[in-house]
Amino acid sequence: MGHLKYDKKTRAESTPVEWLGIGAAVGELANKWADRHDLVGYVGPGAGGVAPACYTPATAEVEVNVEVAFGGNISPETIGDLRVRSNQFEWPKATGAIFHEALHARFSNWDIEAAFNALSPAEFKALIYLEEGRIEYNGVTIMPENRAFLRASALEIVVADLKEEAIKESDTRVAAAIAALTMARVSAGVLQDEDIEAITPLIESKLGAATLAKLREIWIAAQDHNNHLDATAMYPLARKWVEIVNEQAEENGEPDPGEGTPDENGAEGSGGIMGEMLEALEEAAGTAAINASGDLDDQQTTEEWSEIAKERGSSAKTQKEHESVANEVFGQGTGPMADGKSSSRLIEERTPSAEERAAAVTVARLLEKAKYRERDVVEIASIVPPGRLRTRAMVQGAALKSKGIMTQVEPWRRSVRKHTDEPTLNIGVMVDISGSMSEAMNPMAVTAWVMSEAARRIQARAAMVYYGEGVFPTLKPGQHLDKVNVYTASDGTEKFDKAFKALNGSLNLLNGSGARMLVVVSDGCYTEQELQAARRWVNECDKAGVGVLWLPFDSRGGMYASAICKGSSAVVLKGVRDPAAVATEIGAAAAKAMTTVSSKAA
Repeated sequence: MGHLKYDKKTRAESTPVEWLGIGAAVGELANKWADRHDLVGYVGPGAGGVAPACYTPATAEVEVNVEVAFGGNISPETIGDLRVRSNQFEWPKATGAIFHEALHARFSNWDIEAAFNALSPAEFKALIYLEEGRIEYNGVTIMPENRAFLRASALEIVVADLKEEAIKESDTRVAAAIAALTMARVSAGVLQDEDIEAITPLIESKLGAATLAKLREIWIAAQDHNNHLDATAMYPLARKWVEIVNEQAEENGEPDPGEGTPDENGAEGSGGIMGEMLEALEEAAGTAAINASGDLDDQQTTEEWSEIAKERGSSAKTQKEHESVANEVFGQGTGPMADGKSSSRLIEERTPSAEERAAAVTVARLLEKAKYRERDVVEIASIVPPGRLRTRAMVQGAALKSKGIMTQVEPWRRSVRKHTDEPTLNIGVMVDISGSMSEAMNPMAVTAWVMSEAARRIQARAAMVYYGEGVFPTLKPGQHLDKVNVYTASDGTEKFDKAFKALNGSLNLLNGSGARMLVVVSDGCYTEQELQAARRWVNECDKAGVGVLWLPFDSRGGMYASAICKGSSAVVLKGVRDPAAVATEIGAAAAKAMTTVSSKAA
């Protein structure tokens, strides 16, 4: 076959620079699907010949002709990252072609040269034709979720192979070869009978029901062969195939192989069926691609719902674990004796100053405005713009229309966003009491009171924990912090992970509704384990639509905090020394944290 290259001297051309990213993705996908680590992907216009993709066993190279696989003059930016599952559904033909070559890399690991030497040319061709159905049968067995991709691309591969390397045989032998490449794929579970309606009558007219039944037994036996390192057990099948086909050719009055002169269509004998076969195959390829679109939609929907169910199950498990931590932390009152591990002590308790009260009012006003920006999102499908065009829906509509089924499809989808009427606001505050924060304890205490008072003024729910070697609460959900409490920062480490879990367990930040915000008051200088936990939870907050405001209160310009929050929507407010004096900045930064992540989630 044209897409399976046997020449050990042939090497792929270099991937053009602009296609290197796609090439890397193709290589990674092929290795994943082939269960290997040595495959190399080469991509670009014209790569590998006229087929969508090809594989060279001797050099472990997978090539993708982007013009054929993706269609027309296309740029890498249009394709996106093929390692992302949703992008694979956007390019089913290319994905199927890459998967097919990966299956060759996984299952066609027998000695091709030995087979070539052991078999006659006709028998060797028969073996290669049978191998096509065998690898795809194994492919849908181990990865049924990729079956629709093979269905979308299989006949495209056959057409490309025949255009590159036409079968120069008599009509009967051509029909037998096409049967091995199409009907055998029906038996393999890749194609369905409706996909090859255009080609089936031509095959049957040359082979007849009895011969087809015999050949079907052979290709099914070949698909059952599971020694992927040794094909010698398939040699008798290839020989039997040739024997049966030759008998039918003789019955049809065609010359023996090698006799006669190939006609202008590339076939020996009088019929010249090759041209008709190609025309019918091209029609069948289009039909299979249309039929596959429904399977692809079903598969994508199944995977999306499965992922949602998995995430919900994981979220429920996480929330239950965090609620257990919250019960431990919040269940013993407030203050540093909650778990007995922290050496922090309350050293000052005072009434807030007028400036600090004014700061709380300022922050509350800004938070009140921000919480009303929380959006509800509704997906609406329609038959007219605006929105995102779903091409698969259009293809399905055209297919139904061609079959005389008149129905309206809704190919346009858009998101309608509206403000919630009375959104709640949950605010969790974490305050670092490790030794590195000792000089910032007074402004940190002011920040804690300002945030809690601002939350009270707008009927938000707030909870607060201090964390060092231990974690203790200073404000339970529903409580009011009426004093500015200054604690010592004498602990030797920071238990960020436990502190966040306690807050999330009490406020349900990650899975709750309404506007949600996490305020972290810390320099972010942690041990590696806690650093990883901080990054994880900041990113989880980002994905869940939780605004994160981080106040470092350090002399390093928020270096550690910025590194933790990098890549997220978290806002790091640097240079704060007097929270009351910069209340507007704190409130604006908190509002920005909420609205930025809300817009990103929507």
